[in-house]
Amino acid sequence: MQLYLPGRSWLHRRNPLTKLISVVCLALLVFAVPEWSWLVIPLGVLLTLSVTVRNTRQIIAWWTGLVLPFALLSFALQGLFFPEGDTLIAGFGPFQITSEGLAFAALYTMRIATILAAFVLFAATTSAAKLMGSLTAAGVNPKISYIVTSGITLIPALNERAQSVLAAQRARGLATSGSLLHRGKVFLLVLKPVVFGILADLEQRAFILEQRGFGSPIRPTSYVEVPFVTAERVFCLVAPIATVILVVILLSVS
Repeated sequence: MQLYLPGRSWLHRRNPLTKLISVVCLALLVFAVPEWSWLVIPLGVLLTLSVTVRNTRQIIAWWTGLVLPFALLSFALQGLFFPEGDTLIAGFGPFQITSEGLAFAALYTMRIATILAAFVLFAATTSAAKLMGSLTAAGVNPKISYIVTSGITLIPALNERAQSVLAAQRARGLATSGSLLHRGKVFLLVLKPVVFGILADLEQRAFILEQRGFGSPIRPTSYVEVPFVTAERVFCLVAPIATVILVVILLSVS
C-alpha cells in the first residue's frame, strides 16, 4: 500500500508546505463549524479535487474505508445514547433515537469525513521527500519535520510489514481465511511481530539519524528542490491568521 500516487495534477504541483497548512487550517475550521450542513460544500470540493488526481477510485476507496467505521460508530452511539436528546423519534427499551442525537452524529461524521478527505488528498499528492525538503527549506526544526514525514509514511510501512508477516505465516501452513473468529485469531498472531518489528525499526532509524548528525545545531540543507511561488508564500502567511479569525467568529456564533 503506497499512499503517494505520482502525477502532474494541480495538487501535485503545489508546494507540500502549502498543502500541509491548508489541511491544518481546514481541520481547525471544521471543528468550529456548528452545523453539519455547512460542511457539505467543503467536502464536495475535496471529493471533486480527487477526480483531478490519478487513481481516483483508489483515493475514494481509501476515504470510504476510513470514514465508514467512524460513521457507523457515531450513529450507533450518538443516535441511541445521546444524553441531551429531547425530540424522540423511536424508542427500544433503554435505547432512544432522538433528532438531536442524529444531528450530532451527522455533525461528527461530516467533520471526520472532511478532515480525512483532506488528509487522503494530501498524502496521495505529496511525496515524503518533497515534504521533507520543503519543511527544511522553510527553516522548520528537523525533529518536527521528521515527525510529520514519518506520520505519512507510517501507514504504508505498517501495511507492508503486515503483508510480509502474513505471507510468512501462509508459507508455514497457517490458514488466514475463514470465519470472523478465526481471522481475529490470525490478526492477533500478526499483530505481535508487526509491533516488535516496528520497534526494531525505530531503534535502527534512531541510530542512522544520529550518524547523520540529526541533532546538530547546524541548519541542514536538502538535495530536493521544491518550487515555492510567491502566491503560495503569501497564502501560507495569510491562511493561519484568517483561520484564527474565522474560528473565533464561528465559536461566537455557535
